[in-house]
Amino acid sequence: MTAPIVVGYDASEQAAVAVRWAAGEAARSGRELLVVHAWGFADRPGGGAGHSPLGEAVLAGVQAVADEGAAIARAAAPGVAATGVVGHGSPAQALVDHARDARMLVLGRHGAGWFSGALTGSVATGAVQRASCPVAVVPADALEHARTDVVVVGVDGSAGSDTALLAAAAEAESRGATLRVVTTWTAAEASSALSYWAVAYPTVTPDEMALAHAERVQEAARTVLAERGARLEVSWEVTEGPAPHVLAQASTGADLVVVGARGRGGLAGLLLGSVSRNVVRRSHCPVLVTRADIDQG
Repeated sequence: MTAPIVVGYDASEQAAVAVRWAAGEAARSGRELLVVHAWGFADRPGGGAGHSPLGEAVLAGVQAVADEGAAIARAAAPGVAATGVVGHGSPAQALVDHARDARMLVLGRHGAGWFSGALTGSVATGAVQRASCPVAVVPADALEHARTDVVVVGVDGSAGSDTALLAAAAEAESRGATLRVVTTWTAAEASSALSYWAVAYPTVTPDEMALAHAERVQEAARTVLAERGARLEVSWEVTEGPAPHVLAQASTGADLVVVGARGRGGLAGLLLGSVSRNVVRRSHCPVLVTRADIDQG
């Protein structure tokens, strides 16, 4: 059975954008779409609503929110098999539970109520930490931009970025898009440490060493793609600057940015650190977060 795509919906306009984007992904890949609305308490029957007429009315209203999300999906991508489901308990856990065997979990970058501040609050952080599939974060204006047929991926030579690279290649292939592989390096700031460096390494500057490392990372990435046998157009880019800034700039000309949840150097700490928060907050297009320890589907 083909793994479904799961998207969170809370009746906010931002969540509706995420649903529409997820519907497009489901249509493109021929997958079922589950629209999840979280409510209630997981350890209580009916999410705590009870079996009284009032409780049943409450549950019907909650289900109506999920069904509304599914209707939005079908309107955005006619023919998509979209189903509204209610997840009881904490929102993060409800999303993770329904996405256990999913191809992708999709979240809006902002929303109402429990969905507010996605990827910056406890719900989104918890979902990303626990999800057993890649997580896509969709900005509110994602559907307003023209398609570019470009997928951007940040690589730093870690196992996590290798996973992101392969996921990005698969996404680019499925879209018929160009894959843009970006590696960043940071220039050394003037300090007393530079004088010590000059003594220890008289033939190479810190900037030259950082640039050389970035170029080696790109060469290793070429090998990873070659071993996979990827058949797609690839552009290679080594850029000086902070990774969040560089990737956010690259997102202006992309349909999707792919990052690893763990990395080293410029990409360290994705998705839970300051770099990841900045990439997700500042990206002009959806961001797909992968982890080396999960099945990419």
